[in-house]
Amino acid sequence: MDGSIARPRRQSLLIGQRSLDVYNEVDQGPRFVRWIIGKFRNWGFLIAKHAWLAIIICIIISTLAMVKILLTKQANDITGYTPYGARAKDEYLEYQRFFSSSGLPIAAYLFIVAKDEGSMSRPDYLDETIQVLNFALNNITMYDSISGKNETFNQFCQSFCQINEPVRQFYNGYQILSDGDQNSRIKIQYPVSDMFGRQFSLQPNFFGVELFDQPDDAAKLLDSADGDSVLELNATRLIDPVSRITNVKSVKMITLQFRAEHKPGWTEAQVKKWEMSMVDIFEKRYNSKRLKIYAYSQSYVEEEMVRGGIIMIPYLVVGFAIMCLCSCVLVMIRALYMHQENGYKVILAIMACLTPLLACATALALMFLCGIRFASILCVIPFLVLSIGVDSSYLMIHEWQRVTKHMRETPRKKDSVGHRMSEVMAEVGPAILISCLTNMFADFVGSFTSSPEITLLCTGNMLSMWFAFIYQMTFYAGLMSIVGGYEFGSDEIDKNRMEINIAENRVNIARHHRPLTRQPSKFHEATQPIISDSLQKYTHLMTTPLVFVSICLVYLGYLAFSIYGITQLNINLTAQKLFALDSPLLELDDLRIKYQVPVYSMATVFVNTPGKLEDPKRLKRLNEFVREMESINGTWGEGWGELGTKYFIRDYDVFQQSFGSEDEEEEGDFVDDDKPVTVHSDDKMTYREDELKYFLKWPEYDFWQGFVKLRNATNSTDPEAEELDRFFFTTGYHGDKLTIWTQRGEMLRAWRAVVDKYPDFGASVYHEDGVYLDLIDNMPTDTWQSVLGTLVCMALVCFVFLNNLFTVAIASLSVLSICAGILGILSWWKVDLDPITMAAMIISIGFSVDIPAHVSYHYYQASIQEGPMSPPSSRLANCLSSVAFPALQAALSTILCVCSLLFVNLYMAEVFVKTMVLCVVLCNLHGLVFLPAILILLDSIRWACRPKGAAAQRPKLPKTNSRQKQKNAKVQPEKTTVTDRPEI
Repeated sequence: MDGSIARPRRQSLLIGQRSLDVYNEVDQGPRFVRWIIGKFRNWGFLIAKHAWLAIIICIIISTLAMVKILLTKQANDITGYTPYGARAKDEYLEYQRFFSSSGLPIAAYLFIVAKDEGSMSRPDYLDETIQVLNFALNNITMYDSISGKNETFNQFCQSFCQINEPVRQFYNGYQILSDGDQNSRIKIQYPVSDMFGRQFSLQPNFFGVELFDQPDDAAKLLDSADGDSVLELNATRLIDPVSRITNVKSVKMITLQFRAEHKPGWTEAQVKKWEMSMVDIFEKRYNSKRLKIYAYSQSYVEEEMVRGGIIMIPYLVVGFAIMCLCSCVLVMIRALYMHQENGYKVILAIMACLTPLLACATALALMFLCGIRFASILCVIPFLVLSIGVDSSYLMIHEWQRVTKHMRETPRKKDSVGHRMSEVMAEVGPAILISCLTNMFADFVGSFTSSPEITLLCTGNMLSMWFAFIYQMTFYAGLMSIVGGYEFGSDEIDKNRMEINIAENRVNIARHHRPLTRQPSKFHEATQPIISDSLQKYTHLMTTPLVFVSICLVYLGYLAFSIYGITQLNINLTAQKLFALDSPLLELDDLRIKYQVPVYSMATVFVNTPGKLEDPKRLKRLNEFVREMESINGTWGEGWGELGTKYFIRDYDVFQQSFGSEDEEEEGDFVDDDKPVTVHSDDKMTYREDELKYFLKWPEYDFWQGFVKLRNATNSTDPEAEELDRFFFTTGYHGDKLTIWTQRGEMLRAWRAVVDKYPDFGASVYHEDGVYLDLIDNMPTDTWQSVLGTLVCMALVCFVFLNNLFTVAIASLSVLSICAGILGILSWWKVDLDPITMAAMIISIGFSVDIPAHVSYHYYQASIQEGPMSPPSSRLANCLSSVAFPALQAALSTILCVCSLLFVNLYMAEVFVKTMVLCVVLCNLHGLVFLPAILILLDSIRWACRPKGAAAQRPKLPKTNSRQKQKNAKVQPEKTTVTDRPEI
């Protein structure tokens, strides 16, 4: 263990503490680096002079920032993870525009299942379901500021009011037929039932349906020429008497929908409150022995996303406590090793953990002041900044101790706190700056890829890392100057006391050459031989041909393992991944995937420019569009056809047929109910614009008001005349493979392909999972572009500061290898590729460069310092003496901090923990195992390819004294004015 015992891997990037001194002493290195060193040296004097001012300003700013954060409410966007430019975003906006023309509409759902996991078609369960429906319709109110009244759903609903009537009618028909009334005009069948000549579909409400004597091909069972079910029940073969009433044997889940357009007297807050009342009543306060009720609405989704972010905050205290304990232990161990232990070191250790949090608070508050919303994903930033930013403080503490030790051994007249601080800043400032820039460039690239939510995360992390650098150079440097002043004063007291003792003994020693000597540290004396011996054994093992060749082969296996894992990556993201793992919405999503999605996945098609449908050609083309949407099929499944479609033109055609003449239409008399209504084929349908408003007001068809939007007629003398502006229709699909995410993506693409064939209708198709399904095509491209862009930026930063192609090349290849390992192992770890995973990987890339680059740089420097003929063991010992322990120390502190997120029941937290831990482990594995083996192998190949005479010129160490010679070779560091490297 050498003087860099406490130097973390983060700031030891490339410019080591001794390499900077080389630049200062011999005036070598890039001019830009020398200029940076000079600026940091001047800053050290300045901050020591104005330490209290810097501390007070930082505390005031961070306190105000914390207040701003506490007063800012979290706001999540359900499309926040949808990639930029994704078609699903436009489709979702079209969906919102249709239903929220005057404000946020009500859109709430109740999903009801039996607690015993049995059938919901049992009479008692159906009866209680109707009670739940009635309560929701008549007891949950909304205040209307215009009317000044609290209105129930039945009172304020204008369209979609009868959307749950199929459930009620099924129950009524079931009761009638169960009582023995074999009314031939009542047919309660799935998927279409008939009550006194009025048909209704059960598909939007009944899921997990099992039919009596259901054949394998459900489509054949459900198709018929006249729209009625063709299921024929053979009573002699059926024992269950229910089969005489309905073909429905079992229903696992019933869905109730509550939709209403926004009224002028409402506010968006009231709408969200009404939707959350559904959650509060039916999920938390409704007690039932039979039913389990799940509520769902966009407001509930947003609340659960917010809760997922909030639950991370208390665990930040856990992470902070862990880091403080880890910091205190490590700092005090180093202080004991350097024989500089005192109570001030505990203060510095704790404030080392607090500084990144102050910086993070300032960065986030600045974002919120600029109008950027407080997304839940931003709650993970404090953990990241704490685990990464604390290393800068470790480096400054270590450097201060090293400078102090040097000043004690070689005192100078100009010694002061400002002088020591300038030495510290000149030494560690550029390294901290490089680390800050690499992280910021990684986040900068990430902010321009993927999705808005990841842009927020990367932007927040980028600003936090920048402010962490600023606070490190101001707040923490000022604190260290103040604490250092007390240590400096203590040293002066000890020095004066020693001088008095010398004067009393009348020893003639020049006062200004009198060093402050202390007894050697017992801890240093006890640990130094153990660490030195361990390092020697490790270097000897690594330079054994069998070992380094075997490690290189293992490395190739690691690459193959990782690359194969990448090919098996599953691309998947749903809103449920953003919820806490105890959220009821996760259970609901499992039920939906199990019962609803494979049976009835619904496409909502918005037709924005229907045109003049009175033109038979135009109407026929629209019907062709609908027919083609109904007949889509693929490997994922197929459509339900006309049975699964809600298309108002067909009912409108039936409405027109129901009138025998103009007189009958005016009187409002229907034809005889016993006479079956003949449905026209598509080419015989007619449409009359002036009759549409009567159709929409007719009691049997008034539910279609929610499907169409009217406008004032353009070419009419009647000022009250209206014409069709736009409308939407729905159609359903089924298939067992629709439970697979990629198969649903294929289905969505098939929908869009049909919609694109009819551009004249200005159509748009909406799927509730569309905002996430578009990730399937975008995520792989976004991932490799982000990795490549980040890699190029970091390579440029490294080259500007180092001007060393060998180090840049090794570091870049190592980053690629680490990225491949992260993605591949995450795949084997059953983690999906999604924006959260990509964001975690982008952030981790920023510090994956440090250890490999540092190892390659020091190995390269060792070959220059010790000569091209030096043995690999000597180079490796020189290299690892500066890298090994700091790398392990930083790995331990980072892992301990991020592992506090394991206590959070959140997918996002789990992903960040796995990604960060993998990155830390792989960085150390590359830097301390793989990379040394590869470098030694390259050296061996280089020696083998040289002429025979050249190999003989390589110095050979005597066997009897090889340990001593090797030790001496490792002792030779770069020339430096300040050194505390112990002999090994």
